[in-house]
Amino acid sequence: MININYTRLFNLVVGHGYFKDGHDRFIILTPTGETKSLLKNGKMLFKNLPHGVTVLYRAEDDEVTPFVDLGTNQHLVFKIEINDINSFLNITDLDESLSRRYQSRNIIYLTNDPAQASSNKNSPQVLNSEILDTLRNQLFTFTYSIDSSPATTFLTVTDRSDIAVSVGTDTEGDPLPLTLPVTLQSNGEYSRQIDLRDKPKGKYTITIANSDGSVTYKTEEIYADNQLENKNILGIVDLEYNDDNELYGDTEEYKILFNRLNTTWKYFIVNKSANLDFSSESVAISDAGTANGTPYITNVFSRAYASILLTADSIGPDGNEITLSYSGGGNPPAVILSGKTLSGGTDTDAATAVITIINNDIEDFTISIDGVDFTEGVEFSAGTTATATASNLITAIEGEGSVTVGAETMDYDVLINDLQTVVFESDERIPFFETPKLKIELLKEPGPERIVPHLSNPSPSGNKKEYDDKLESEIYVFI
Repeated sequence: MININYTRLFNLVVGHGYFKDGHDRFIILTPTGETKSLLKNGKMLFKNLPHGVTVLYRAEDDEVTPFVDLGTNQHLVFKIEINDINSFLNITDLDESLSRRYQSRNIIYLTNDPAQASSNKNSPQVLNSEILDTLRNQLFTFTYSIDSSPATTFLTVTDRSDIAVSVGTDTEGDPLPLTLPVTLQSNGEYSRQIDLRDKPKGKYTITIANSDGSVTYKTEEIYADNQLENKNILGIVDLEYNDDNELYGDTEEYKILFNRLNTTWKYFIVNKSANLDFSSESVAISDAGTANGTPYITNVFSRAYASILLTADSIGPDGNEITLSYSGGGNPPAVILSGKTLSGGTDTDAATAVITIINNDIEDFTISIDGVDFTEGVEFSAGTTATATASNLITAIEGEGSVTVGAETMDYDVLINDLQTVVFESDERIPFFETPKLKIELLKEPGPERIVPHLSNPSPSGNKKEYDDKLESEIYVFI
């Protein structure tokens, strides 16, 4: 009787920080066409596991020596597909950093470090993750633009080992130079065909620079594979085997770990109750929960907005001519204005307007009232909270005699459906997690009196707003 022995080459598990058990629910891993052929020729089997995959190789009777030896320098590549992309993205942080954020055209590129190979199931090697700009055919036209529009740019393509490669041949069939000039076209763009068909499938970096390479105008990291270009995949797993982690050594243990998404929680408390009057009472949010082994911490919730009511000094329609403007940028801007002028002035009423501070992180912005500038850092200073900033701005407006308006703090921040609303946000980001965060309490003051013992957590599929350095989840609470 012939015994056929198979030995595990590696195990790869997929984890996700959102789930209590730490296991992912979305990822589908399959070998690329090239890797399928390599596995077949090497008498290897690809198998799905409950929380990942494994590859086994046919071995001799000693259960170590391979029946077919593929050698040491190999890449085993697997494509990553998702069975519910929207749900996955709603709870997953794929960003490398604030300056390198995942976008839908990007590819997640996961690699091992052969020098850090692990054979310990309890301590697998977590694969390195980076964002590649896009997936490309191995023959494509690279079109780009540069703000400064130099007459000529110089293009270089390097492989995953940072070695420059030729991207085509000349009319004689000889390889093109490693650096190619690309001239500005009449439409303001640059264009160059890149041919990698005689190169290994994989990661490449395109660099656009000046003639001596001292100025880099643009870089783009791509994964080139004809068979994958039109596939709807999330990313690539590229496992490298070399002398540091011999292909047929100990069974290697790998892990893909997806981080849960963290957002700033912003609560809009909308007052529709006859039992709560913002003119004499206020509300607060308190986190009375405990961690209990979850990823949660005790959070502080502070008022996120503050509004200032401007009222013309004189009754009458002339107040409607008092202008308002904002400059200073920001995403979102430091303030929003109710209009470009005060409004509502009549023979019996004074014109009014509202300034609402919505982003207290912005500096050096200017609010102009009837041509008089109030610049943060000059006429007034931002406080540690929106409320403090509003107070400082009011002091500056009241102290400026040439401005014919009065200023006072409003009892609420914004109107939603014509209902007075106050806005709170967490001082730190809070993770999405399978187990809800409890005991975020809404309190009425003075008291305090508990109005809502457990405010709702934001839904992972709910409204999120992304700003330059902030991702917010909005929760609307009607009381």
